[in-house]
Amino acid sequence: MTAKKEVLNSTMLGGAGVLLVGVALSLVHPWGNLRLDSSRDAPILQGASAPNEIRELLARKCNDCHSNRTRWPLYSNFAPTSWLVEHDVHAGREHLNLSRWEEYGIDSRIDLLSKMGSQIRDGKMPLKQYVLLHPEARLSDSERKLIQNWIKVERKRLLTQEEK
Repeated sequence: MTAKKEVLNSTMLGGAGVLLVGVALSLVHPWGNLRLDSSRDAPILQGASAPNEIRELLARKCNDCHSNRTRWPLYSNFAPTSWLVEHDVHAGREHLNLSRWEEYGIDSRIDLLSKMGSQIRDGKMPLKQYVLLHPEARLSDSERKLIQNWIKVERKRLLTQEEK
């Protein structure tokens, strides 16, 4: 066998090994397999007084990280990128999961709305690294105001409800 063929065979064998390891690692989910959540089809903001305009806006801009309705892009299927994406989704759902809104108590909802408002007001949400890959998730000034206004109304409603 010529040296050229040996190098080619070694390269192909090495490439196949790397591919096989990559596929195997893609089956590892350090934060659990977030794609298998049973409440994937649950509507967001169940129990909230939110107009359809707000529900649709939050669904378009926030669902991927803050609900069980994540749209998983192709690059999120391959390790180690899959681990980074799954980590961000896991963290997002831990902070706020719009699919589980009705499971939060009134005090928690009020607190979450306050945090949501300050994160949006301060430009911390959506995350800059997410917007780089998903520019459609960027919030316009009018969208920010719309969400902020709804948050004020919903917090007031919940505070009134809490007093009863």
